[in-house]
Amino acid sequence: MPKIIKKKAVQKKPVQEEEISGFALEVLNALKKKQKMLITVGIVVAAMLALYLTFFMYSSSLKDEAAVIEKNANNYYYGEVTKLSISDEERLQKALELYKESVDIKVIPTALFNLGNTYYRLGDYANAIKEYDLFVDEFSGNEELTALVYQKLAASYVRVGQNDKAFGVLGKLAKVKDGLFKDTALVLEARYLENAGEAEKSLAKYRELMAEFPDSVWSAEAVSKLPTPKAADEKKVEEKAAEVQ
Repeated sequence: MPKIIKKKAVQKKPVQEEEISGFALEVLNALKKKQKMLITVGIVVAAMLALYLTFFMYSSSLKDEAAVIEKNANNYYYGEVTKLSISDEERLQKALELYKESVDIKVIPTALFNLGNTYYRLGDYANAIKEYDLFVDEFSGNEELTALVYQKLAASYVRVGQNDKAFGVLGKLAKVKDGLFKDTALVLEARYLENAGEAEKSLAKYRELMAEFPDSVWSAEAVSKLPTPKAADEKKVEEKAAEVQ
């Protein structure tokens, strides 16, 4: 019977105590570093959050302060200050002072708009244009109020004799909210053209208004401006008679 050869068991080298201790120390150091990093990140996040909250509260406080001053300015602008015996110009000058103070603290769209309006009513059209332009730059996203600003801006340009810029602004008005205010832009163009002595161009705008917006609030004005067929024929006869003479 063959002799069975037993394999000699390989003895594993015992892990030295120093190796275990060193490995544990490395793990501990790594955990400490990670803990420090997490603490640092937490401190940074907390600091940023605190800074944001501080800024938000400060900004909110400024807005509240500016709103109070704006409300006081509105009382002068709209003539609701009845206890004071002052002229309209003095009243508007006081409103102007308060609107400027409000805007200097925190720019609120309505305050900036009325600042421009106050300049306009005082006849200072250059500064009115400046404030309206600033509104468009800062708050064009407020489309409803921007539409009103465009109308006042166009009127200001007409007042200073810059009709080309006025019509450019009305072109922008016609595009606000996908053309919602185009009928208003058309009627204003028609009025300005008529005042400038451009009668035929003015009538063309009124015709465009009636063709595109027959139910517009401005349609009655357009109808009153457009000649009836009979009147148009009479005008042609008069023109021919004038040519003969």
